[in-house]
Amino acid sequence: MDNNESVKKFIVLPQVQKIVPYSASHIWRLEKSGQFPKRIRLGGNRVAWLQSEINGWVESKLAARTAHTTFDNGENSK
Repeated sequence: MDNNESVKKFIVLPQVQKIVPYSASHIWRLEKSGQFPKRIRLGGNRVAWLQSEINGWVESKLAARTAHTTFDNGENSK
């Protein structure tokens, strides 16, 4: 495998909930509204998410917070 190639890893709901402390129903609602990565059906009754997509979602939340904080700081300095 090429060193630049990222390894894709599936994680199941309990693992997602360790990263994102939301209930299963809230995650489902966020998915349906397009605000959370979509689950991947692995077969039968088994679903999972790509860990990279969950991590990306968390990073986007952190970036939004940072942007909001930067904006607030600019507003407060006037």
